[in-house]
Amino acid sequence: MIARTIFASPMSSGKSCPKTFRRHFLLGNALASALVLASFTTPALAGIIALDDFSEHSVRNLEPDSPAFQIVSKAREQLSSGDRATARTTLKDLANNRELAHPDILFAELLIDAGLRAEAKAVLEELGKEDPKRPDVYMTFLELAVQEQRWFDGWNLAEIGSKLAPPMHWTPTFAKDVQARTKFLQAICCEGQRDWQQAFAIYEALRKDRPKSQNIALGLGRVTFHLGKNEDSVKWFSEARQLNPKLDPPQVMLAQLHDQLDQPEKAEASYRAAYQSAIGKDATRTRLMLARWLIIKNRARDAAELIKDPIADGSEDETERLFLRALVERMEGRYDAARQILSELQRQKPTEFAISNQLALVLMESVDEGLRARALQIASSNTRNLPRSADAWATLGWVQFRLGDRAAAEASLANAVQLGPLSRDTLHYLVEVKRAAGDSKAVELLLSSLKEAKGPDFFSR
Repeated sequence: MIARTIFASPMSSGKSCPKTFRRHFLLGNALASALVLASFTTPALAGIIALDDFSEHSVRNLEPDSPAFQIVSKAREQLSSGDRATARTTLKDLANNRELAHPDILFAELLIDAGLRAEAKAVLEELGKEDPKRPDVYMTFLELAVQEQRWFDGWNLAEIGSKLAPPMHWTPTFAKDVQARTKFLQAICCEGQRDWQQAFAIYEALRKDRPKSQNIALGLGRVTFHLGKNEDSVKWFSEARQLNPKLDPPQVMLAQLHDQLDQPEKAEASYRAAYQSAIGKDATRTRLMLARWLIIKNRARDAAELIKDPIADGSEDETERLFLRALVERMEGRYDAARQILSELQRQKPTEFAISNQLALVLMESVDEGLRARALQIASSNTRNLPRSADAWATLGWVQFRLGDRAAAEASLANAVQLGPLSRDTLHYLVEVKRAAGDSKAVELLLSSLKEAKGPDFFSR
């Protein structure tokens, strides 16, 4: 929050892009692709659990050939053209659908998809007043509470909503699904409140009716870990992976949990255990995960050993390996080597932001004015393509500053601060810009934040 007190954004809108109203929760086990390392957030429990083993009432999960899909598509088009009232009226045709939530809940989803979160909340508040005893209304407010990490509010919404009678026209299956989802989200709230015992009890009860739910198995894996039962945790994570082989290996999930608790030695031991026991595709996957983690922990040389050999049997894995190699080269100050790797990757994947963003930063270290001009061109293009990306604006600000345009740099960095969150790189840029402006108080505050920042350090060689 310190950086936000230093810059006031000149952007007219002043709002960051709202998160879409999806059936997702930010308490997962999956590591994001290395190509999002531009933000350098610790991936443990920052992945996404897709709750797709629960029956959905969402507008995004309708069968394309269903009448409901056609109605929702029509309403979406009407909303896109600015006719909100007509879109809302169109959805009223689904009022008696036996396996969908209230039409106003569907309308709120469309609003949030369109970036109109405040309007969506107003619609839901209105519905809550008109029909306060519908379980789907409580579940929807519960989902919002979970997304916003309001655990106490969410738990209470679940407690009330799970006891409400379903509308008479719902099918028994749909009513049961809404009940199960409400309890599942209540378990998530228990995790948020660190009430591991109650979370375990809810997950265990849910599992009796849903023994093939990967997300219940993942939940049991997380809570047993926090209860100090690592062997049980691995067992549950193994079961989840049997249900969905695309999930990370169990020891990797354990490593992420240790990392979240700031236990780097245990995290590394789990990563290495996963790597040593992995075979086939898993061996490649865990090797890259370990290298990525080492880079985040500023152990570039250890990471380099893991990514020195090409990966012959997978273009995406090889892309990731090369990207990680470029990060190592940048951390070690070998900018020409990093530039060569990133230039080739950008040629192959011209729309990948993380690649172009890193390329701009590396080009700025050149003495060649042509390459520095190209850095400005790339950074400017990224902000046009991703106007709500804090990292894009931060990189542009840094490039502008290095080219001598401090006023433009301050404006760009102000946008980055407004959009947030701020990476370690961005904090460094802010320090240098404020130091150049002679603002010693701001520099002191920013250095304090930078000292506590996580992620790769590209500037302290």
